[in-house]
Amino acid sequence: ELFFTDSGRVEGSDDYTTLVIYHGSAFTGHTFHRLLPLGAKDNVRLVILNRRDYAGSTKYTDEELADLNAGDKAFMERLALEVANFLVWFAETENVPSVTPDRKKGGFSVMGWSMGNATPLAVFGHPEVIPKETLAKLELHFRQLILYDPPHLVFGYHQPPEIYDPFTDPDFPTPEAAFNNFRYRVSTYYNHSDPYSLSGLDFSKR
Repeated sequence: ELFFTDSGRVEGSDDYTTLVIYHGSAFTGHTFHRLLPLGAKDNVRLVILNRRDYAGSTKYTDEELADLNAGDKAFMERLALEVANFLVWFAETENVPSVTPDRKKGGFSVMGWSMGNATPLAVFGHPEVIPKETLAKLELHFRQLILYDPPHLVFGYHQPPEIYDPFTDPDFPTPEAAFNNFRYRVSTYYNHSDPYSLSGLDFSKR
């Protein structure tokens, strides 16, 4: 089960775009709830999900977590199916407008935020696990993918050694402490001398 919030159909429109948002780590979809009343004026319906293991959505099983921790691609393959099945189910259940012929309106714009980018990207990384019938339906509705502030991990890159990692800091030994440290770090402002270069970034803990 996936918990989601839906702003609802755009009244009087048969070509609105449905923006589906997947949140990042340590936060929930509630981060984006202030957007809900703002979409209709731009012909946009908003659907904001809570990813698995977050409030309201089904927790991962021990088997699924073992695959994730082992780096087994089976985890991402299941994620691809989950995203595809949700989008097709939502399109059919809610009679979502298909993508217009000029591909400028209608359909889904699917956005990941931060680590949440890995969720919709799974569809593109593992299309072979999605049944052809589901892919055909998805093609009618999936208009664009929006990558909002994705970290290096989403693309399989190793973290540069000089970057501070709030999740592995030994000063925060428990999962709860690490997540609180992460939330603090990513909601704080830093004075970077050159934000376009690793050598100019401020990696202070506080």
